[in-house]
Amino acid sequence: MTMIKLQQDERPTYVLNYPRRVRWTKSGTIILLVGIALVRWVLAWGRFLLPVIQALVEQADAAQILLAQPLRPLISAHVSLLLVSGAVALVYHVLPDLALVDRGLAMRTLFGWRAIPWSAVKVVRIAQFEDSQRRLVLVQGDWVRWSPWPRLVSMCLGAGFEPGLVFSTDIRDFKPFVRRLYDEVNRASPGALFDPDFFSLPARLVMEPVPSLDILVEQALSEGWPLSLSAQAMSATAAGLVLVQILLLVLEGGAWWMPLLVVALCEVEWLIGAFYLFALVELFPAQVEFQEAALLYPLPQVPRALLTIPMAMLVAAGAHFVAAILGLLGVLWAVLLTALLVQRLYNLKSLFPALVGGAFQALYQFIVLAIVFGR
Repeated sequence: MTMIKLQQDERPTYVLNYPRRVRWTKSGTIILLVGIALVRWVLAWGRFLLPVIQALVEQADAAQILLAQPLRPLISAHVSLLLVSGAVALVYHVLPDLALVDRGLAMRTLFGWRAIPWSAVKVVRIAQFEDSQRRLVLVQGDWVRWSPWPRLVSMCLGAGFEPGLVFSTDIRDFKPFVRRLYDEVNRASPGALFDPDFFSLPARLVMEPVPSLDILVEQALSEGWPLSLSAQAMSATAAGLVLVQILLLVLEGGAWWMPLLVVALCEVEWLIGAFYLFALVELFPAQVEFQEAALLYPLPQVPRALLTIPMAMLVAAGAHFVAAILGLLGVLWAVLLTALLVQRLYNLKSLFPALVGGAFQALYQFIVLAIVFGR
């Protein structure tokens, strides 16, 4: 089952959109990405044609000069435009404008309005927060087959690989919209799953890091969870950095074995981080096993993994320096969350003792980031 393209006479007249700040942020992001890519494209053509134009003016052999021009910058500029088109499509999938139509749940995409048939919806998850009235609703189903962006939405919320669509309480008429969504899905798909207590770890760590870390520490010290879940969190960090580096290799060139080095360094970071959390038992009074430390260390790195997505979008557009700065902010974010984790794990009164070890963590992650952006 696929999304339905709405005809002109089916276009929704009442759109459930977001406040102006959200719409401006999305529009600004699209303008920034497209603008940088277009400027890069124009400059590439200018550098390619300028020597030829000068040769024509000077009545030199323009054909010979044209054949001697390097093609890589020009190809890179065109590839960048192609990648930015994908980035723009992803921006449209983040908190999209929605509408309700007879045939299903309509959303505004890069190519116009599309409707998700009610029968294609299989899961509706609601993520709640303790200190906020905000809610995130994730609608999952089987309405796309090849597009990676809906799957990426689900992955970013820690909800697997099924295609997903997310909206929040900031959208217009949130409560009646959710009630109508529930009624329509329940009528068209009686077997659909409704999960009102969905725990989205990435969203919780971004929106409410301190209460979320308290929950994780308590669970790790009691029943714990499968080590594979922590491995997925650390793998997400490595995968995001590898994606950024592959884009840099495609656009700028470099050694193709470098992504393997980044993966290895991220795995070593997990081992070192787990030993660091475990070794603090010698300094602070607490009972922490190495397995518990190994479970906990990757989780504060999840927001850092999320930031690799806008980093990849900026690299695709050609804004490598801005992407690197964003990567540095991700390092600082991960270090602060790890320090908060240490404070909660060892019941420290102050955050300062935890920040001392965070300096070494920041240095290591900075080296990894330098390898990613190095040539």
